[in-house]
Amino acid sequence: MRGRRITLTTDVEALGTRHRAGDQGDVEEMHADGHLTVRMDDGRRAFPTEDEVTTDQR
Repeated sequence: MRGRRITLTTDVEALGTRHRAGDQGDVEEMHADGHLTVRMDDGRRAFPTEDEVTTDQR
């Protein structure tokens, strides 16, 4: 999943920033606990779980 394009399916708050369902970004890291580090299109990071995103096919 690393390097994949995702779309959030729910609102996610991370580091004081709220990302809304429908926002998109690229997966930077996958973690064993099911969380992802995602660089959102606005340049900020979000930390959704795998069940809070859909993977876009490129």
